[in-house]
Formats: sequence, C-alpha cells, structure tokens
Amino acid sequence: MNVSKTHEVSFLTWDTHGHLFAVRPGMPSSTALDCTASLLDTAHGLMLTAEETDCSAARAAATWLIEMAGAALEAGRGLPSK
Repeated sequence: MNVSKTHEVSFLTWDTHGHLFAVRPGMPSSTALDCTASLLDTAHGLMLTAEETDCSAARAAATWLIEMAGAALEAGRGLPSK
C-alpha cells in the first residue's frame, strides 16, 4: 500500500506530490502579505526562466507558487496584523 506523507507549513498543507489541498486559517494579515509577496517574487523568477528556456517544469512550478500565494492571502483574511 502506497500512502502519501503529508507536509505542513503554518498556512498550507500539501501532499508529497506537491498538490495543495488545504489552507489553514489563523495567520496575521501582515504575515500573509509578506508570504504572498515572497511566493509571487519567486514565481516571477521562475516564469522568466520558463520564458527564456521554454521549460514547462519551471512554468508548472511558478503556477503552483501562485496558487500558494493565493492560499496565503486567504489564510490571513480578516485577521489583524500583529
């Protein structure tokens, strides 16, 4: 039986195949914005690489990071900044 191990980060949960499957609420909005900015910056770099090299793996990774950035924003929605 092949069971996929789960990894957790403060606001995201995903399986070992890299599929985001849950957003965990409770992150202060300022932290959520910082995480979102960092994830989008990394995604931007990957998209530039994908464009220059026609690399579908970089494109897919950037798309996944953009999904994570959206999840980070959702996790911080409605909570005051610390």
